[in-house]
Amino acid sequence: MSIVHVENESDANRQRELGQYPTPSWAAEALYERHFSDLDSNDLVAEPACGEGRFLAVVPAFVPAVGVEIDPNKAAQARLLTGRHVITGDFCGVELPSQPTVILGNPPFRLDLIDRFLDRAHGLLPDGGRVGFLLPAYAFQTAGRVTGYASRWSIAQEMIPRNIFCGLKLPLVFALFRKDRRRKLIGFALYQETADVQSLPRVYRDVLAQGSGPVWLRVIEKALERPGGEADLTDIYVEMEPARPTGNRWWKEKIRQTLRRYADRFTATGKGRYAIRGRHPFATEHVLHRAVAF
Repeated sequence: MSIVHVENESDANRQRELGQYPTPSWAAEALYERHFSDLDSNDLVAEPACGEGRFLAVVPAFVPAVGVEIDPNKAAQARLLTGRHVITGDFCGVELPSQPTVILGNPPFRLDLIDRFLDRAHGLLPDGGRVGFLLPAYAFQTAGRVTGYASRWSIAQEMIPRNIFCGLKLPLVFALFRKDRRRKLIGFALYQETADVQSLPRVYRDVLAQGSGPVWLRVIEKALERPGGEADLTDIYVEMEPARPTGNRWWKEKIRQTLRRYADRFTATGKGRYAIRGRHPFATEHVLHRAVAF
């Protein structure tokens, strides 16, 4: 008994070193029921890096499913435990029997491997296809990583207690990726905004870091300062195109709206031409003339 215990403990330590944490059967079943109970015989579920096939085992018998496992011994265990077809090989390179509609599992907690699995999943799935992965929360820790995923996927996440795994000290999430044409993020705050700000030229990042007040106002003021305090709308657009503080697709309208809204900071000096108040020699006179006219 003691020898078996040592071997099992050694295997567990080795799995932890590789970032492999087999999902408890009850947790796999609960996640399947929570997110994939709508599947039927027209679907195909694939579990990459399936290990013993914990997710594979909870897919109802009437839903087609296949596992992929690079370790021949674990692949054999998965076949025995689940009765499903399990392919021995690397998920990123093997050929599946047909196109999956869902890719579900618990990939090793290595960012490079998670990224490779998501790349392959995107190539395999049809539009509307889904991925459900149990992941370490650090997979979503930076704006750049999340917005990179969001360029191809709609993503939703929910927290999972880390102590479903004995000895794990990492916070966990269950992430749902959907291959959508109109993509959205659910459960993520400030990721897109942070990525947008970090992509700005340094001079505009400094403006946002040091100042206070409405973001668009401060950035437009800086855009006008650079050509001397006054510019045509066309020139403002050219200056602002790489310096937009958000990815708003209506950014030109946002500029015009801001210029009109903050009449105490900007003034129109001609058709489609604006100046920072006080920077144009005729700006004050122009505003007073308009006030008298009205």
